Amino acid sequence: MKIAVMMIKDKISPHFGGSEKVCIYTIENGNVVAKEYFDMPEHRAGLFAKFIKEKGADVVIAGSIGERARYIFDNLGIKYFIGVLGSPDEAVEKLLKGQLKSNEALANEIHEREEGLNHHTHRPSHQQHHNGK
Repeated sequence: MKIAVMMIKDKISPHFGGSEKVCIYTIENGNVVAKEYFDMPEHRAGLFAKFIKEKGADVVIAGSIGERARYIFDNLGIKYFIGVLGSPDEAVEKLLKGQLKSNEALANEIHEREEGLNHHTHRPSHQQHHNGK
């Protein structure tokens, strides 16, 4: 199994589309056997979700995930946990113990807060895309 944790600096990204990088955890026999970090590509609609699929992820962890990415993940059979913030390692550990749960209310709060900050806190190329530039 591979788990993709969306990140900004060393913490879980509050919004999937605003992630700077992703850490892919490879799990074997219930244990983390490898961690690989990848910079996220320039953000375009649907590209991040496809990038995660190309990395072989079965599960995604993020603070919030937009509807388009959720739709893509649902169609690809990729499970996601939202409303999760803090340490990537701790979130993965909880997932492996069966203790990680999505917090839809927190994810919605994060998404609404991000909407109030000029859509999301995406990198400039994404803001230009959403503003039609």
